[in-house]
Amino acid sequence: MNIGLTQMRDGRTARPRQDAVLHWIDDDSDAAGSAPEAGGPGSVEGRIGTMPLRRFAPVWGAAGRPRTLEGAAAWIVQGLRAAQAEGPYWLAAEARHAALMHAVGLQLLGQDQEIAFLGLLGTAPLALVSGGGAPRSRALPGWLIDPVGGQAQRLDLYAGGAVPRAPAVAGRTPSPEGLQALWAEALEQARTEGRPRAPELDYQPLIKLQGGRAGRAPLFCVPGAGDSVMGLRDWGAALGADWPVYGLQPRGSDALLLPHTTVEATAAMALRAMESIVGAGGVHLAGHSFGGWVAFEIALRWQALGRPVLSLTLLDSEAPDAAGVLDRERSHLDICDQLAGSLELAAGRPLGVFRHQLAPLTPAQRLTLLHAAMTRHGLLPARTRPEVMEGPLQAFGAALRASYRPGGVWEGPVCLIQADDPRRSAARNEQDQQRDHEAWRLWAPRLRCWKGPGNHMSMLKPPHVQACVDRWLAAGPHPDAAAIATPPRHQTKDMGVTE
Repeated sequence: MNIGLTQMRDGRTARPRQDAVLHWIDDDSDAAGSAPEAGGPGSVEGRIGTMPLRRFAPVWGAAGRPRTLEGAAAWIVQGLRAAQAEGPYWLAAEARHAALMHAVGLQLLGQDQEIAFLGLLGTAPLALVSGGGAPRSRALPGWLIDPVGGQAQRLDLYAGGAVPRAPAVAGRTPSPEGLQALWAEALEQARTEGRPRAPELDYQPLIKLQGGRAGRAPLFCVPGAGDSVMGLRDWGAALGADWPVYGLQPRGSDALLLPHTTVEATAAMALRAMESIVGAGGVHLAGHSFGGWVAFEIALRWQALGRPVLSLTLLDSEAPDAAGVLDRERSHLDICDQLAGSLELAAGRPLGVFRHQLAPLTPAQRLTLLHAAMTRHGLLPARTRPEVMEGPLQAFGAALRASYRPGGVWEGPVCLIQADDPRRSAARNEQDQQRDHEAWRLWAPRLRCWKGPGNHMSMLKPPHVQACVDRWLAAGPHPDAAAIATPPRHQTKDMGVTE
């Protein structure tokens, strides 16, 4: 397909401008049913419009194409960031890949990367949605470059289609020169007009759970996948009123913003928020489940800045592994099924929701089934609607799909508190816990491990939480271990706890 590429003469490649290169996502594997022969980010081989162009053809490897759109997008973004570490990104592809490009855009935003341009080349392959009928997904501003109609159309791109806007550039002759002119004008408009700043970039994760006593180093807590920091209030209360306690609420659980898609991006935003509280002072860190990965990454980064981490606690967190993004693929069915299992632990009894029930349902029907079970077992008020679970399910899924390999070894002490899964045998629990203990020691040689009361979820609730906290305090993390620096002005959500 003629994409409007101007080749360089004499076999030379164009030298990319320092500020922008247009990445052309050239994914033909879905049409052919197999991986393309060439792959990865290529050299800058010419220009499209006025901008240097780099082709990117993903190689899926022996396993073939990922089974989910999110998996394919994660793999592509991994390659894009290997070629260009930071945004803003200029992206283009054939319009038949619109759904994939939307997923790529969401992955980049989930890593706090800005998208300067998203162009689609084609005539009418998009499922265009009229005014009020936009699907329930995040809109990404884009362009449709139509070489036959000779126009460049602004649009809002969704997961299942697009909402067109008035044509911005029209009346070009259907010719290679006309196509070049379309690209040039669309890219120039994108460059000069810019894009609204994504609200995800201004997200504030800090929630004050407990004021504590002035001058004491605070504890920062990270909840598990899809959970709320409010689930850690009982941990703060069990510590006593002298401890300052803050929650770092993962983004996206309100369904208004996209969740982070990597541990590293989550930790980077959390670290900036923590600096607003303590400056360069000492901190205590604790993370539950997936939040343990985030807490561990924050600890590595905080220490790299020369700041003291007074304690690091992992609450029933699986050890990081070398799994790649494709090894962490999860379908919508997988996510709903695993969420049902986590909710059973929280409820302390079976929900009566099984995978074979979820399998034939649409995503909306699965949400309705989960919501009905949660209200039936007292996990949600009966007056709520199924949509209330959209955000938690979105954040839960993003965490399940995230792979994590720490960038270094933590040389300080770490406390790992594990809990039994009542659905497994004693032998299976012991085997799994020993495996995680040994795997964590690869990254934290001074790991101390003990088994807490309750299960993965109930360990955070009375009466089990007090037993966990008492033993944790007896192990040595004291709030007066180091004075904190004079904090700068900061903004947090205050939960109204008396200081």
